[in-house]
Parts: sequence; C-alpha cells; structure tokens
Amino acid sequence: MKKTTSIARLETGVQNLDSLLHGGFPKGSTIIVGGSPGAGKTTLVQEICFHHASPEQRVLYFNTLSEPTAKTLRYMSQFAFFDRAKLAASVHFVDLGIILRTQGVDEVSRLVMTHLKTVKPSIVVIDSFKVFDDLTTSKEELRKFGYELAINLMAWESTTFLLGEYGEADIQTNPLFSIIDGLVMVTQRMASGEQQRFLRVVKMRGTNHSRDEHAFAITEAGVEVYAPRVTITREDRGPSGPRCKTMISKLDALLGEGIPRGSSLLVAGVAGTGKTMLSLEFVYRGALLGEKGIVFSFEETEERLLASAAGLGWDLAGEIARGMVEIVFIPQPEIMVEKHLVMMGARIAALGAKRVVVDSLSVFLHKVESPQFAREKTFQIASLVQNAQAVGFLATDIPYGADQISRFGVEETVVDGVLLLSATEEGLERHRYLEVYKLRNTAHLEGRHDMRIGEGGVTVFPRYTAEPTAGLAERETAPRRIPTGVPGLDELVGGGFFEGSTSFVAGSAGAGKSTFAMQFLLAGARAGEPGLFVSLEETAAQLRAMATGLELPLEEALAGRAVEIVHLARERARPNQVLALLTDKVRDLGTRRVVLDGASHLLRESVPAAEQRDFIDALVTRLGRLGITVVLTFETRTLHPTGMVTDRGVSPIADNLVILRYRESDTGLRPTLTVVKTRGSAHDFRTHDVAFGVHGLRVVTDTARASERSP
Repeated sequence: MKKTTSIARLETGVQNLDSLLHGGFPKGSTIIVGGSPGAGKTTLVQEICFHHASPEQRVLYFNTLSEPTAKTLRYMSQFAFFDRAKLAASVHFVDLGIILRTQGVDEVSRLVMTHLKTVKPSIVVIDSFKVFDDLTTSKEELRKFGYELAINLMAWESTTFLLGEYGEADIQTNPLFSIIDGLVMVTQRMASGEQQRFLRVVKMRGTNHSRDEHAFAITEAGVEVYAPRVTITREDRGPSGPRCKTMISKLDALLGEGIPRGSSLLVAGVAGTGKTMLSLEFVYRGALLGEKGIVFSFEETEERLLASAAGLGWDLAGEIARGMVEIVFIPQPEIMVEKHLVMMGARIAALGAKRVVVDSLSVFLHKVESPQFAREKTFQIASLVQNAQAVGFLATDIPYGADQISRFGVEETVVDGVLLLSATEEGLERHRYLEVYKLRNTAHLEGRHDMRIGEGGVTVFPRYTAEPTAGLAERETAPRRIPTGVPGLDELVGGGFFEGSTSFVAGSAGAGKSTFAMQFLLAGARAGEPGLFVSLEETAAQLRAMATGLELPLEEALAGRAVEIVHLARERARPNQVLALLTDKVRDLGTRRVVLDGASHLLRESVPAAEQRDFIDALVTRLGRLGITVVLTFETRTLHPTGMVTDRGVSPIADNLVILRYRESDTGLRPTLTVVKTRGSAHDFRTHDVAFGVHGLRVVTDTARASERSP
C-alpha cells in the first residue's frame, strides 16, 4: 500500500476551530474569510495571526479601504490575544488605502510583492479584499489579479487570508472563489430567539472538514467556536465498575441491579412533582459515598438550592466546601446552547464528576423550536455523561395536559432511562408518584410508586410486591398457636391464633377494637415476642392514656422495648408507605406481632379496589411468610354490622375474622363478639357478650359463666 503524505497544518489557536479543520488550515493555502460587516472576520483572523506571530513566523497584515490601521489596533487591544510587543517585530501592518485611492490596483500589486520580499511572512492578510471587486473593471481582470497574487504568495509559501464582505451569492458568481483553496463564511442572525454568530467551512482543499454551521462568540479572550457536533463525540465504552446506586430511600429497590455507568435518565414531570429535589439528592447522596457530582442549574441559583437542601437536613454546603459537589448556575436569559454544551463537558472533566444533573433540560432548550435539534442536543449531553462514565439525571418539564413524557416528545428516545414523576389530587391533598418508565439493560420494577418529600429528603414507597424482604429470615417450622391476649377468645378459636396468620377485627366506633389490638400485643410482650402498634387514629399519647385507664401494662412494655407505637396521620397515610414502614420496623426490631389499627382509612373510595386488595394481600403474604402474626382493625359503617368487614372485597384475604357488634337488651346496647372465620381450624360460631373493665375486654363464654356461677 502506498504511504500517504499528510499536509502540514497551520494551527489556528482558536477554540475548537482546529477540530473542524482536522488540525488547522493547510500551510501555504489561500483562504477567503467572507461575511457581512460585524460578523467577526477581522477578529477571527487577527487572533490566528497573533497566535503564530514570532520572529521566525512573521505576519504581514494589509489594510485597504475598509479600516485604517490605527483604528484596527485600537479595537484589537481590548482582546487578550493582542500583544503589543509583537508589533513591528513579528506583526507588520501596512495601510494600502492611500495607494489604492491614488494609484490603483497595479501599484498595490507591486507594493504587496515588495513587502513580501522584505518581511518574508508566514502569514499574509488582506483586509478587505472585497475592495478589489470594486476597483477592477471586469471579472476577467479580477480573476487575473487574484490568480497572480495567489501564485506569488504560494512561491513564498505563505498562508494567505483574504477578508471580504462576501455573501452566499458570491460563491456562485465571483471568479475568485474558483482560485482560492479555502472558504470560510461567518454570519450573524437571529436564531433561537437571540442574535448569534455562525461559522461554516464551505471549502478547504485537502481537508475532510466539517460542513455544518457552528455557533461562535467573540469574548475578551477572542473567538470561541462552539462545535459540539464535532467536539462531542460518543465514545463506545463497555461497563465501567459496579452499577450506580442512588442511595435515595427505597428508590434503589425499584432499579434492580442499579443504573449502568454512562447512562442518562430523563427525570420527567409537570411542575411541582419533585424533579429538582430528587436530582439534587442524587448528587448529595453520591457525594456522601465519595462520588463527585455537578449540578447545571438553569432555574435556581446556588443560594436557593442550598437553602432547599438545608431545609431537608442536608449539609450540601459542606460537600461543596470539600470539593465533592459543584453547582453551576446559568440564568435563563444568558443560555447559549452551543456555548454551554462545550462548557458542560469541560466542567464535568475538570471535576471528575460521576453524577451529573441538568436542571432542567427543558429550560436549557427553551428557545429551541425544532424537535430534531432538541434530540441532537439531548444526545450530546448524554454523550458527555457516557464519556465520563458518569450517571446523568436530566430534569424536564412536561406541559400540563400533554400526552407525552418530555417537553419536545423526542428526548426519551435518546436517553437510557426515564423516571416519570406525577402528582394527583386526592381529597384536599396532592400525592406524588414515581414510575421507572424505562431503564435500558436493567430489570427494573414497573408501576407507579408513592413518593414523599420531607425531612431527610425523598422517600419512595415501592408498590406492594416490589420491595424485597432482604435481611429477614423466613420461618420454615410448622405454625403454632399463640395466645390472643383476650380472655375467653382462645377457646373460641381452637387455642389461639396460628403464628403467622392475619386477623381482621371489625366493628363500629367504641366497640373495643383498639383495646383488643393492645391486649394482643401485650400478650406477645409477656411471651417475649416484640410487637409493633401502627395507629392511623389515636396518637401514642392517647393510646398510653387509654392503657393507663384500663390498667394495662403498656408503659412497662414500651420501656422494655417489647412494644413500639407508631402514629401515622390518616389523612396522609398511603398503603405503600405503611407497607414500607412495616417492613423496616420488622427488620430493625425483630418484630413478631404487628397491629395496624384503623386499616379502614387505607381503603379510600379514591383508591381502586384492586389496588387496595393488592396492598392487603402483599401485607399478608410478606409478613405471614416471615411467621409474623398480624391484626388489622376496620371500622364498619353501621352500628350493627353484618358478616362483611368492608365493602371493598378484602375480607377473603384474612385467616381469622372477628366482628365486634352491639345487641339491644333491656339495659341498653351490649357489646358482643363473633368469630366469623378461622382458616384451617374449627371455631365457635356463636355470638358472645363482651365485658369491659379493668385489664381490658374479655369474652363471656359458657365456660366463663359457669366459672362465675360456681362457689
């Protein structure tokens, strides 16, 4: 195979321009830099000149009628690349204006050659060359002048830049364009709601250059070309290290093995669903693990984000101080998509970030009108994340009422995963939900899951069957009978409830359900079986006062940690939250008996009956498999209930069904107890009176009556 010879390149020193040119301009070539007045032609070429200027590589800069040299130098001095020490020694300015006005084109050609012989430059600039279009009498004369100039410059091996106010029409009609080696067009126009400058390499001999249009800006440093299409390329990397765990409460239970490194997830939802706080906590929890994180915020200032974090109990400011977290705030009016994409890549690399948040993608692209452009920019952000082997959370607002999961409807096709946040109005409150809508290469759990934002941060409550019982040992021994704690009841149910069974205790207000439940737990405390009392009605103080009045030893059990009381406000209690709480407490306390007092409050009309049944079934299955005995109390709507515990179809799930009801007597209403069902055991079907007094309630059975009648 014949060995190819690479062309020597003139590096420009302009940010990202060399990447477009695959290393720079070919040395010795003649390049036209065209564009409208004010588009940035002169500044661009001057920066290239000062980047190269040295005693060994001199620059010869000709000004024509466009701008006097003194004025050029005055404006040039504001840029960081300008070095006055290089003037005269390395950069030579020659004003051709007077010669052109008085002696014409021929004398200019002779003068140019004289200076070439004297200076022996590496770079030659004629600004503006467009003036020769006006001073030559025909296209043939212009072509001849340009050709002779190009030949003479090539003989000196100079790289030449011819600047002019050329437009797109000149590309087809001006004969000069067929002679030159390269053509760079710069323009300025309104784009994405703001005035922007753009650069396009139309032609460059010997170079497989980018033919796209790229935004650029002129700053104090000079010209900054933003070329994410060229500079942000996705590197094909395999898995790098263990998968990412968010460490957000119970969210990882939904994400299977974790998030693959290099993945970007869209965090989508309407305003107020928790996108910012979820994303911010993702970075904060990572910092605590030793993973650096960066937040690009286009909505909230760093001060406001720190205040929000402090309100949830996070020391985010401390993580920033020790260099684990960085917040970069760009106000919405100042967003320049191309510029800030390049900035993101630089900041991610400089920090070594492994967690990246963009809050929000929809604001970052708020001036974009084209879904295709939105898709491209989303892909470029995702590429930055992948190349860093980080994990990105890209928040996006969903328009209210829209049947889509992103602002533009295309972003979800680019990213690796989607966390869909939503909120619904239930009663007088709004409840948040999280759904893992998509996560590539991961067996994630589906469905909507309750989500709450409160002290400590975000808490996700996995759907009923979603959360594993890791850390809990299953009981494999045959079930045994355990005492109910209610005198007289054990003999009605064959000697007590089976361990690991679930009992429903139903009755109207005041029928003794909470007392029944408390006696059940205290019987466990006496037997060395820790108990948990979860109340959706009375507070812990109210339950303690009730126990004191009945002379039940609740205080002693609480002091010995044989019983724990947890009160949940019934207005806010959600089935997922209750099940998650029960799982955590059982794991932490070694609980063997559980009471859920006021379970009726979880069976709301606003919650589908099937979902309610799923919750009860999951509770029974999960705790029963662990040998934990459960009592749920339900309040019935009528004073004299029938055999139905609720009208939501959950009664068949129970192993034991006990109903407390009233019957009328000559002395008024008398409480009664009926065992409707005991699964796997014979039981007494009759209705028995219940007596209330010191030490709680007791069932007045035939045996008890006989005992009372005996001397």
